[in-house]
Amino acid sequence: MPWVDESKRHRGFPAAVLADGSEPAPLPDGRTTWWLYNGADGPRATAVRGGCGCGWRGERLHLLDFGDDDATEAVGEATGPFADWERHVDLAEGVVPREVEELVAALVDRICDLTESKPYAAARAAARFERAAASTALLAGRRARSNLMTWEYIGRAFGCGPEAALERFGETLHVERGDEDEL
Repeated sequence: MPWVDESKRHRGFPAAVLADGSEPAPLPDGRTTWWLYNGADGPRATAVRGGCGCGWRGERLHLLDFGDDDATEAVGEATGPFADWERHVDLAEGVVPREVEELVAALVDRICDLTESKPYAAARAAARFERAAASTALLAGRRARSNLMTWEYIGRAFGCGPEAALERFGETLHVERGDEDEL
């Protein structure tokens, strides 16, 4: 069963590795699950590495144990193919620092709590949060593009496609920088 990140863009798995360091070809039926390479009907894998449907492969090799699938896959462990894949996802998708996640969650919880006792204050707080989020998004989008992030990556961060990201942030960047060229 593949590992799927919260964005649903990365499907991870332990990829079989042969003694020479290569990955075996898919079996005749198209399957590539690591434990199928046990030497019974084809090549025998000696290790696994983290793999992802996006094409990424981890550099670290992890010895496999055909008798212990959990130890080989190491889901939830600090090391192993799963941990390597999680680091890949963090790098590919960008890690939101835990303290930022906690602050946003706490603010949302507090505004929701206010709706019970002071709905007007909750509405005002939500409006301020909405304005702050919009201006922060604009700043983040501008900075990402000025740091040469592609429209595809910026769109991914904002949950939209590259065209929508260009439409949302491109005009502002165009005017701000004074460029006449398409960004």
